[in-house]
Amino acid sequence: MNDYNASARPGSTRPGSRWAPPIRNPEQVEPWDQISDEHRNEINDCTTNQTNTFPPNQFHLFDMNKDDQLDFSEFRYALQALGFSNLSRADLIASFKSLARPRPGWTPLPTLPNQPPPQPTPSVVDLRLSREGFQAIAARYVAARDPREELLKTFALFDRGGKGVITVDDLRGVVKELGEDVPDPELHGMVEQFDVEGKGGVSREEFLGIFLDR
Repeated sequence: MNDYNASARPGSTRPGSRWAPPIRNPEQVEPWDQISDEHRNEINDCTTNQTNTFPPNQFHLFDMNKDDQLDFSEFRYALQALGFSNLSRADLIASFKSLARPRPGWTPLPTLPNQPPPQPTPSVVDLRLSREGFQAIAARYVAARDPREELLKTFALFDRGGKGVITVDDLRGVVKELGEDVPDPELHGMVEQFDVEGKGGVSREEFLGIFLDR
């Protein structure tokens, strides 16, 4: 049975940083409690029925027949929307089957003469995953994800030309695209603060340290 209490999740007191600090004994803590509030909100945005918002939330986008359950294909696409596009099919099937239940009204196929006996248990196509089940599985994947991957993707957005460092010119370009007005002395100060080696830019390692060494 599913031990995840969805109603209790929004009230969690875990830190609000996108990259929550490591759990001391992760094997004793549910995945939902290992992820940051921001990641919880990201998953909840996939599963909460917000009919007065646009665009519609992702769970209902993928719940094609609006039965508040996901079949395997819907489950796979919903995870892709959360950034999990490189999971193997075998991994996805195992995760889906771990919390999915038979669709309403499912019964084994009838036995026919000269035909192999039907499966006594439902196959993947006959299973459905609840909203709470999707939250639990998504949290499990988020908890297992290396936070450095997301940070390095962000680093690449700043590092124009793939130089391996973020320079003042890079920051100036980003600030301009965002329509912000940040004086050059402040931009230089940002780089100098974290450019430990004085090489004129913030390296990948220094960039990771800004977020992970808190």
